[in-house]
Amino acid sequence: NCNFNIMEIIQDKNMHGGIDEVCRRSKKIGKSILFSYSFRFDVRDVLPLLTHPSDKNNYRLFWTQPSSGFAFAGLGSVLKLKDMDIYSMAKMKNEIIESIRLGMSISDNSLIGPRMFGGFSFNDDLKSDETWKNFPKSQFLLSECLATLTDDGAWLTISKLIHQDDSCDKVLADFNKSISYYQNRLPVTLPPISRVSVDKYRDIPSKEDYDKIIFSVLSKIKPGKIDKVVISRSHHVKVGKDFKVVSAMQVLRNAYPKCITFCFSFPKQGIFFGSTPERLVRLKNRFVQTEALAGTIGRGNNMEEDRILGESLLFSHKEREEHGFVLEQILRKLSPMLDDISYPSNPQIMKLKNVQHLHTPISGYFKKEGNILDLVASLHPTSAVAGTPTQDAIKIISKMENHDRGWYSGPIGWFDEKGDGEFYVALRSALVKDEEAHVFAGGGIVSESHPSKEWEETELKLQPIISALSGGQA
Repeated sequence: NCNFNIMEIIQDKNMHGGIDEVCRRSKKIGKSILFSYSFRFDVRDVLPLLTHPSDKNNYRLFWTQPSSGFAFAGLGSVLKLKDMDIYSMAKMKNEIIESIRLGMSISDNSLIGPRMFGGFSFNDDLKSDETWKNFPKSQFLLSECLATLTDDGAWLTISKLIHQDDSCDKVLADFNKSISYYQNRLPVTLPPISRVSVDKYRDIPSKEDYDKIIFSVLSKIKPGKIDKVVISRSHHVKVGKDFKVVSAMQVLRNAYPKCITFCFSFPKQGIFFGSTPERLVRLKNRFVQTEALAGTIGRGNNMEEDRILGESLLFSHKEREEHGFVLEQILRKLSPMLDDISYPSNPQIMKLKNVQHLHTPISGYFKKEGNILDLVASLHPTSAVAGTPTQDAIKIISKMENHDRGWYSGPIGWFDEKGDGEFYVALRSALVKDEEAHVFAGGGIVSESHPSKEWEETELKLQPIISALSGGQA
């Protein structure tokens, strides 16, 4: 019988009054309720938050796209969901969002408040290998302290779960303690980028085995039956004790301002980080944006060479075909869910620091009330990371790839109490644990592919992360 069906964004209520109200509400409905309080703080960068001296075993996350002027940095966790596959998460989304919606958020800006950040592994059905065995198959966190940076400034959001038998006075005292704990010890400057030597020591599979795998995949490609299979490889690097993910974040966001640079640091489980160009989907007020991103070539040494390479990408039969498979599959998946789907008739070129991609933006409107997790469940995996037809391609990948992708090429992102949010495909990424980095890259194999060309393309894709691991030296 409760009417608190949407999280209130309250601008004029003080924190004390808000906590009283949420304590009363929690007792009335017999459930734990989220209370969040946001306030401005004067910083130009939220990345230093990751170096906060808070408990070493704290969850830490970072998410930014510098060209769009926003960034998030989170510490700790008050709500955590783990090891659920995308489909059960999409089914459970109402309960998840309900636990945020029942709460109260006091903020002077309706765009600022708590969000859940996390990700899924590429393939939930696979048993984790040695690399990923301690890392959750999926995990979403609502940070205790979330810093949000926009063009309008920066905010800190402190969140707590208030339980039905909590004493209001104690909750208020704890909340004030948390605010001063985070606010008074907030680092505002970044440590110097740590330069570390990266000892490149193992490819999985080896070049020789990779060639065999690609030839074997090519023998299975039959136009009209199996058009494309995406094969990934993993590259292991010793990074030593001096590796600092904050340094890698600085290197990546400076080099790739249009990409999403991200980091999920889970205590005793590992640090998954990277910089990905590929948006899976964005949802805001029923407006849906996604894209087809497939087809790759390097960058030139000068403008003319770069232009010629870009043109050869646009006119390459192989690359256009690969791009077309991805576009068709996305449109097929979205058409039952969206109205007014629009996209340009020809792909554009997306230029990154070391590669160029074919890129087609796609947008439309949800036909009925929907949630970002419905879209993620429908779109993942795209043929850009699996192949065409997807299910057949995944069977081949399961047989041919002798490593677990883990979160590489899985969906990572965030959602808010309205079910709006943004997810990207975790490309150009690495898992760091036990002084070792496992760097991942993949490429789409179509009938015209050649093993040595595919190896070169994946080497190009590995480079940004190897460079970030070394502090920008490699």
